[in-house]
Amino acid sequence: MNRAESLEESLLLQLQRALPLVAHGRPSLLAFLRARRAVARGSPRLTSVGVLRPFDGGDLICRFVVEGRRGDRSFLAPLAELALDRSHPLAREADRRRRQTR
Repeated sequence: MNRAESLEESLLLQLQRALPLVAHGRPSLLAFLRARRAVARGSPRLTSVGVLRPFDGGDLICRFVVEGRRGDRSFLAPLAELALDRSHPLAREADRRRRQTR
C-alpha cells in the first residue's frame, strides 16, 4: 500500500467512525438532486450516513439523506461533491482530498 492509499484508508476509517456527518451539496450535486425533484431551491442540509470505497479504487463515496425529506430514500455521491460542516474536525481533510482529485 503506497502513501496515498494509506492516507485515503485513514480518512475512510475516520469518516466512518464520525458518522453521521452534516454536509451541504456542491452546485453540481444540488443540480443533480433538483433535476430528480429530490430537493427544492436553496441549499438543503444533507446527512452522510455511510462512506465507502468503490472497487475500482476511485474517490470515496458517501451515502446521504436529505434532511427534512419524507421517507427513507438515500443517495450516493463522491465525497468531493459534499462539503462537510466546517466546524467538524474532518472537514479540512475531506476538502484537501477533494482538491487532490480534481
